[in-house]
Amino acid sequence: MTLRLLVRLIVRELRGTRARIVPFLASLAIGVAAVVLVAGLGDSVSRAIRMEARPLLGADVAARSSQPIPASFDAVATAFPEVERADTVDLLTMVAVPPSAEGAPGRSLMAELKAVSSEWPFYGAPTLEPARPLADLLDTEGVVVEPALLERLGLASGAQVRIGGATFTVRGLVVKEPGRLPSGMSAGPRVLMSLDGLARAGLGATGARITHRALFRAPDEARAAALAGWLKDTAADATWTTIETWSDAQPSTQRSIERTSSYLGLVALLSLVVGGVGVAQSTRAWMARRLDALAVQRCLGLTTGDLRTLALAQTAVLAAVGSGVGAIVGVGALAVAPLVLEGLLPAGAVQPWQPGAIARGVVLGVGVALLFAARPLDQASRVPPLRVLRRDVEPLPDPPLRAAIAGLALGGGVYGLAWLQARDPIVAGAFVGGLAAVAGLGVVIASLAARGLGRFARGVRPWWLRHGLASVGRPGAGLVPAVVSLAIGVVVVLTTVLVEGRIFAQISEEFPAEAPSAFLVDVRPDQREGVIRLLDGAGATQVRWAPMVVARLLSVDDRGVEALVAERGEGERWSLTREQRLSYMAALPPDNVVVAGASFSDSVPAELSLEQRYAESLGATVGSRLRFDVQGVPIDFTVTSLRTVSWESFNMNFFLVAEPGVLEAAPQSMLVTAQLPAEREAGVQDQLAAAFPNVTLVSVRAALTQARGLLERMAWGIRAVGAFTALAGIAILVSGVAADAARQGRKVALYKTLGTTRAGVVGLFAIEYGIVGLLAGVLGAGGAWVASYAVVTQLMRLGWRTDFLALFLAVGLTAGLSAMVGVLANTRALRVRPAEVLRGE
Repeated sequence: MTLRLLVRLIVRELRGTRARIVPFLASLAIGVAAVVLVAGLGDSVSRAIRMEARPLLGADVAARSSQPIPASFDAVATAFPEVERADTVDLLTMVAVPPSAEGAPGRSLMAELKAVSSEWPFYGAPTLEPARPLADLLDTEGVVVEPALLERLGLASGAQVRIGGATFTVRGLVVKEPGRLPSGMSAGPRVLMSLDGLARAGLGATGARITHRALFRAPDEARAAALAGWLKDTAADATWTTIETWSDAQPSTQRSIERTSSYLGLVALLSLVVGGVGVAQSTRAWMARRLDALAVQRCLGLTTGDLRTLALAQTAVLAAVGSGVGAIVGVGALAVAPLVLEGLLPAGAVQPWQPGAIARGVVLGVGVALLFAARPLDQASRVPPLRVLRRDVEPLPDPPLRAAIAGLALGGGVYGLAWLQARDPIVAGAFVGGLAAVAGLGVVIASLAARGLGRFARGVRPWWLRHGLASVGRPGAGLVPAVVSLAIGVVVVLTTVLVEGRIFAQISEEFPAEAPSAFLVDVRPDQREGVIRLLDGAGATQVRWAPMVVARLLSVDDRGVEALVAERGEGERWSLTREQRLSYMAALPPDNVVVAGASFSDSVPAELSLEQRYAESLGATVGSRLRFDVQGVPIDFTVTSLRTVSWESFNMNFFLVAEPGVLEAAPQSMLVTAQLPAEREAGVQDQLAAAFPNVTLVSVRAALTQARGLLERMAWGIRAVGAFTALAGIAILVSGVAADAARQGRKVALYKTLGTTRAGVVGLFAIEYGIVGLLAGVLGAGGAWVASYAVVTQLMRLGWRTDFLALFLAVGLTAGLSAMVGVLANTRALRVRPAEVLRGE
């Protein structure tokens, strides 16, 4: 067959089937739109981070430490005279309005303080009001703040604020700061001050949670690489210091984006796979109508290979059109996404026009369409020419081996697409396995239901219910693909709802009655009694305190941390490289349960108790020896117990708890918790800011409110992508109805001839498709329950409680929506007049 003939046949065929290809296009377009949306979000945000890498880090090379930058780094000026240096210090602190003339404390709030040298920043520039150089505004007594700070304290620019032990004047506003990405979980508004101002405030005391950074700008990348190597060698003995380069800027943010994009990409691919089921169903119905024409074409000289080529070419053209429509919808969704995810994405990061995302969506759309349409097209292409003379001749059946090869090819193709989306072969395998399990279970349930309903309908008395049940079980009703597709959509959406609801219940609705509502950090030992008296005077209850010593892990069972880190994956190193915080107490907290070993005794010197999961991440067990660097002093501990911790209790708990008598002489701070009346919390915060300016009060109530808002915005984003899968399932149902339109029209005419009113026929359709939705809802709710239970209990390690209301609502809504869609999709059949069918029109 020549190319010219192929094009003519494609155009002729498509011209005559315009009304029948709408379900095909709709099934595909929904999935492609989801792929374009997810790919566009991930690519645009990652690109924004790459483009802003140097401003994000603020330098070519940076040294970060929880202790003052080592003095050995001062040699950079000699070793690399062409390199410039700037220094910054970050910490959380309280900002307060100065006390009134009568001595009453002013309003206060927590803020994120950054003290900078005059050279900062090297890349990017803060947007300030007034528009003056930052160094001019940050003198020893001046600060610039975010507008939110003034709004919440009821002040104006030029007002006085108290930070630490000094009073400062607000010289201006910082509208935008280079290197600061929106996270939705900032601890408070930003305050910028000079390093001299920080010294004046007296906030650099040992025990405060401070991050020191030395930032370096090199003349070129070669010198930057040399500098980074020199700093890493110099920092080998500086155990608190980490060296970063601009190419590593915001690694945790980039990893989070990659993981989220991978997850949402698979959800989007799921909707596209569901759309592929609709493509296969539409293709099968389409080719079934064309068997006579295909037989004629065989008689005119076209071979089976020619028919297969023609069918695949037609499918590819339709797939390209459907993918193009989906790409347009996806671009529109990208334009709306920043409004839904406000606060989670960098401003201006998402651009609706994403050529890479569009290309990925179109390629995946065409690939899925060809994968799912290949088998029905191959079956139809083998129609024998004899059908021209005998209408009852069907295409040749598939040999078992051919059917097995087709199934393996489909599974392999879906696996390849999942690998492309997730960029991880193991995740792709889990995706395909889970999809196969849900689909297989759906096929079994739908097949059994079809047989059972067909038999059960014979004994049902009400005629309308009998006919409705019999319609579901009739051959060719398309029950299996409709139930499986809708069920997958229900699993995606309902799993998100159940997980989100469980998290919200855990952190807010089920907030333990005895849990502290406030944590006070960086309390110096000599301030403990005064802080507790202040809390008691404010009516606080459940006041508890514990010492906290900052240390760095050196070795586990005589193996150095450096060697252990080299063996771990990137996500498994956190327990080894983090700044360790140890507490010591004679008895473990009441919600800690020892699961291995025994509580402290006098038989072993320097005993240490580890939280069980934390011990697993360290590779430690009962009897392991851990060495820590405590402010330059090495101290050895022996692990004598492992314990579980009820973190959801919000009580004061630690990963590492030492026995008394070992750490008392080490530099330390106190952690104090209390349950404060909601109406007194702001007043306590103000009094603390006035009397103990170094102490930071962290409100659990405020943190929970902020976390809830963040989770709600994230959940809306995930639901939006999951909704594409549900819509794809609905499109499958519609495509099945459209494919069976002729038969439905004849059935409606027959019912009307027998005296059934149009309302009665609507009732029959509602029952038929309502049962389809009911089966899909039950299967989807069961799958969502299993998936959400696994996520909540195994991944998040939270307690589980089944939300029966959500499960029942999901089943009911799916059944109701399916019934409504089925009736609306049969509107054309309902308008058929009996005379038209009887005359064969």
